[in-house]
Amino acid sequence: MVLIGSLLDLMVIAAAGRWLLPHVLRFLEGHSQVETNYAGQVVPRGLGALLWLLLWLQELILQLVNRVIAYWQIGPLARMELLETNHQVFVFAASLIFLLGWTDDLIGSKAVKGLKGHYRYWKETKTFSMGAVKALGIATAAGWLALSAENGQTPIWWIGGQMLLLMLMTNALNLLDVRPGRSLKFFFTGVVTVVVVSLWLAGCSIPLAFPIWPVCLGGYLVYGMDVRGKGMLGDAGANLLGFTLGYTVIMTLPWEMQCLIVIVLILLHKQAEVSSITALIERNRFLNWLDRLGRT
Repeated sequence: MVLIGSLLDLMVIAAAGRWLLPHVLRFLEGHSQVETNYAGQVVPRGLGALLWLLLWLQELILQLVNRVIAYWQIGPLARMELLETNHQVFVFAASLIFLLGWTDDLIGSKAVKGLKGHYRYWKETKTFSMGAVKALGIATAAGWLALSAENGQTPIWWIGGQMLLLMLMTNALNLLDVRPGRSLKFFFTGVVTVVVVSLWLAGCSIPLAFPIWPVCLGGYLVYGMDVRGKGMLGDAGANLLGFTLGYTVIMTLPWEMQCLIVIVLILLHKQAEVSSITALIERNRFLNWLDRLGRT
């Protein structure tokens, strides 16, 4: 029954996503939410809105299922309550991330980049850049999620590490989103890796990372446009992808693996500060091939 219910849920979300996508595109174009991409083409910006809408649709479905279960007194209620609590905390935290990214898309300066760039902007103008405000908001959302979400395996002293992981992962997907399809490729590779490792460890539970599925479906639906350079996720979409992947990691993998991922993310951010991630990718034959795969 659980498997059938999950499949029906995914089918509803997929159908809703296909119906919503053209409406999202018309909304973006109608409100001049367009941007010139790296190839000089003007394309819609903000495809990540679809991911956010599907995330909220999942919340509505989960609420409905929970009410039905409670009314008929069927199923493991304690399990559903834990799933509902984790899902609600994530949805509200992810919504803050999305809205911060959306605001950055609207009023943020693309010329201000990196920690040094934001510090220089503050020093010269005595005003926080939108990127700095977004970083503070991401820290708040990450801290709230790390303190509130439960997976029953993480020691309490690692909560700070989880907060750091969420912050770094959220920003990492945004750093990667400078070429078509790059963020989504990293996201899907990360999700598949986490799922495989979790199943291999046998002690981890994928259902606790339930919110990843509507985001995955939304990412799949916009992938074709993104990888061909016909649309852009925007900061809102890239940040939401990163936050979702970070949540998946902290809810499914043991803290030792989380620690290793934090180290990798720190090195990635260091590379972005001293050189560029694109240069690193282009120097590696396999990564360069994977990065260009599907791009027109």
